[in-house]
Amino acid sequence: MAAKYEAVLQDLSQRIATMAPGDRLPSEQQLAETYAVSGMTVRRALQVLIEAKRIVGIRGRGTFVAQPTVSKRLTLASFTESMRAAGMTARTEVISASLARASKDVAERLNIDEKEQVVTLTRLRFGDETPLCLEYSVLRAASFPGMLGLNLEGSLYELLRKRYSVELSRAELRLSAVLPTAKEAELLTIDATVPCIKARSRSMLGDGTTVEYTTSIYRGDRYELIVDSETE
Repeated sequence: MAAKYEAVLQDLSQRIATMAPGDRLPSEQQLAETYAVSGMTVRRALQVLIEAKRIVGIRGRGTFVAQPTVSKRLTLASFTESMRAAGMTARTEVISASLARASKDVAERLNIDEKEQVVTLTRLRFGDETPLCLEYSVLRAASFPGMLGLNLEGSLYELLRKRYSVELSRAELRLSAVLPTAKEAELLTIDATVPCIKARSRSMLGDGTTVEYTTSIYRGDRYELIVDSETE
């Protein structure tokens, strides 16, 4: 059941990405016949997409494609995890990856000497083949030896957990509204006048060592960031 449900969810998610807001989906019965699964399996997949605000069900009329927006809570959850929660398929394109000496600015952000080497990554993140976020990451090379030889097209946090057995905690997060540069707008396939959300974060190991600094440019027309407040 799980395998069938996940296959239906992934295919529906990709199909929705090619449709326009307001387009009507086939009925549950038609989808069940198309995928050769039970109505319960189809309903489970549709419910995930409804909760992710990818589709809207209207009683007596059917199910329709919603205006697309991805929500991300301000935790250390990865982009990949956020896409899964939104019922979307994540993909990453590595724009550049290199090893270099830390600049003065990078050295200050990572609390390291300017002579120390860092890994710099620029990655374009997709949800259902739509570019949603551009990430610029810098990591202490000494903490993650051999990183450039690894597959960097998935979740960076998951890679660090599995390959280096480290768990990161967020030390700082700064948000601001910006306009994309011409190159960023081109990569995100938006007009340079579309506002974006700029998120700058630093992450550290359990001993307090800062090892990663990332600047993310999110499409403002497709992304919303959620801040959870605590009350006493």
